[in-house]
Amino acid sequence: MKKRRDLFRFAIFTGILVLLNLIGSLKFFRLDLTAEKRYSLSDATVELLESFDDVVLVKVYLDGSFPAGFQRLQLETRQMLDEFRAYNPNLQYTFVDPTKNASEEETNTLFQQLQFKGLKPYQLSINKDGGSAVQTIFPGAILSYGDAEMPAQLLQSQLGMAPEQQINSSIENLEFSLASAIRSLTQVNKPLVGFLQGHGELGPREVADFARELSGNYQVNLFNIREFKSDSTGEQLSVAQQQTRLNRFDAMIIAKPNKAFTDLDKYLLDQYVMNGGKAIWLLDGVEAAMDSLSEKSQFMSLPLFDRLQLNDLLFKYGVRVNTDLVVDRVAARVNDQREMRPWIYFPMLMPQSKHPVVKDLNAVWVQFGSSLDTVIAKGVQKTVLLRSSPYSARRASPAIVSLADLYQPPPPERFRERGIPLAILLEGKFESLYQNRIKPKENGEPLKMKEVSVENQMLVVSDGDIIRNQFNIVNRDIPKGAPLPLGYDQYTGTQYGNKDFLVNAIDYMLDDSGLIDIRSRELKIRLLDLDRVKKQRLTWQLVNTLIPVLSILIFGLLNFFWRRRKYLS
Repeated sequence: MKKRRDLFRFAIFTGILVLLNLIGSLKFFRLDLTAEKRYSLSDATVELLESFDDVVLVKVYLDGSFPAGFQRLQLETRQMLDEFRAYNPNLQYTFVDPTKNASEEETNTLFQQLQFKGLKPYQLSINKDGGSAVQTIFPGAILSYGDAEMPAQLLQSQLGMAPEQQINSSIENLEFSLASAIRSLTQVNKPLVGFLQGHGELGPREVADFARELSGNYQVNLFNIREFKSDSTGEQLSVAQQQTRLNRFDAMIIAKPNKAFTDLDKYLLDQYVMNGGKAIWLLDGVEAAMDSLSEKSQFMSLPLFDRLQLNDLLFKYGVRVNTDLVVDRVAARVNDQREMRPWIYFPMLMPQSKHPVVKDLNAVWVQFGSSLDTVIAKGVQKTVLLRSSPYSARRASPAIVSLADLYQPPPPERFRERGIPLAILLEGKFESLYQNRIKPKENGEPLKMKEVSVENQMLVVSDGDIIRNQFNIVNRDIPKGAPLPLGYDQYTGTQYGNKDFLVNAIDYMLDDSGLIDIRSRELKIRLLDLDRVKKQRLTWQLVNTLIPVLSILIFGLLNFFWRRRKYLS
């Protein structure tokens, strides 16, 4: 009877297991029991992974012997790719050690190929044979889809951050880094981004690297607002037709203009914003450039923004660009061929905000930037994305910029301001500058005008050079005059976060999938307290060594006395 009951229970248990497996094969689900849901993919990522039906191959160059931090990054990358593959088996990955079984010449060739494909090298210091050695690694991945390839940088570089913090930030951003690369490969309909021309803005070569970076996810083109082209009949386009041409662009970048905007220019841009076009204003408040110091030791910086005639337009939207210079003790360095010195006119902005555009971002390099003020604009929310350090100040223009500040910086007591805004994001419904004005006319008829925008965003940055790339002079392995990566200073060998900042801003404005929101997620990666470990090292060694042994001895003694009492009593 008992045997029959046990068999019956076993049959029921087996049936339940089979039923659960059948249900699991019909309905896909995964359980994440971590407190911060660190292994749960966002809805945007899941939707992206389910959107392609061909093979996406991911080659991760993180195989080999690494210190503990990079081993953690390697493990987390593998786990993240496993999560991706669980939603779409067409995603395949492999880990590669580029130095394994390769000669020095083959390794150097491969390193050059990886750099050409967009991966950044990292110099890793390792202990070897009682000494230290430097190993070059490429902590990134190359993703392939059909004939297209896309790099994904897995290690987030942040100036001034400890290596452990950089690893943690990189792990937090793994999902975004990999999903963003997949989106670039599989995206079919790409939004159109334009660079405005007609007011002395930066030319194609000066924004070449940023345009190349954007081309992965967007169509990129120039638009001269002053050129009224002719139609098929040879008749010049009207203002309304020019507005239609402008409105084709999903976003417009106005990069470092130096000539005045006419009323017609401002009307066209105003109506562009009213109809939902995103605008990124990269404007200089003063006229100042390092080239002016090549022949003499000082120059006079002069107000520029007032000459652009954009005050009333931006004021209406909620921001004002001041004609001053922001100087900062936390500054980028310049190379005078003897040593590198901090240059107070090049503020090095360390983003502290948790906003997805700037979270975990590398320092941003600003050259002769000006301050921004917010003003009252009904229905518009203002978010300061970039600020100066707590040790900064403003210098009213006209002002003398002298090399003496490089070798004898002003005393610290002159840098008493903190958090001066240099980049502000505006979001909401903007009111037209021409709301209460007489409508412009064409051929005697008033033009159709929208007085309040749809929900929209724009970004104002008080430095036009933030988007300008340098041209190669120093590196002999690259053709002279070739555009360098945006944010890279060839004279100091420092890479800043200018490109990531602007790409994130474009993604925030135009990416409807919601991938950019992944950057605002914060994972609590729990680390050991290294100071406490050093102080209590012996204690924890004894605990880990003695307690297991004592536990076994105590358990053995208790078991011995229990059995003795049971069988000898």
